[in-house]
Amino acid sequence: MTERITEQTRPLVDAQIAKSWSGPFLVSKGVLHDSRTQPGFAAFADGELAGYALYNIANGECEMTVLESLRQKRGVGGALINAVIEAAKESNCRRVWLITSNDNTHAIRFYQRFGFSLKAVYIDAMDVARQLKPQIPLLGEEGIPLQHEFEFEIVL
Repeated sequence: MTERITEQTRPLVDAQIAKSWSGPFLVSKGVLHDSRTQPGFAAFADGELAGYALYNIANGECEMTVLESLRQKRGVGGALINAVIEAAKESNCRRVWLITSNDNTHAIRFYQRFGFSLKAVYIDAMDVARQLKPQIPLLGEEGIPLQHEFEFEIVL
């Protein structure tokens, strides 16, 4: 179901990131990431992109910088997370962690069900993120103000 992103699949992922995240830049904990340079995995179903996950390994830790499932409740997100966890283990990482915003209630529930634990809450972190990426809106899903970042982790 998942495969490493290759030169052939990278344009599909880049196009989806531009559409979904006003890409190619992503922000977490005050760091601007260029999604075009990050390794990751893509999932395909019926010949179409069904989801993707990108990550960054540094200092013995693996940050999953983006996860998007385009086919909800079909195992795509879980398969992508498992692929990132395996890549982290192969690199001898201590943990896999990610940042999501306070409005992303669907993802918050998903990560906790998957086994991630809430590690930290960064109050008003979206103010810093908007300085790096001004196109981040003030309101997120369901009209919830985008204000804070939540850090989740799985210790390996």
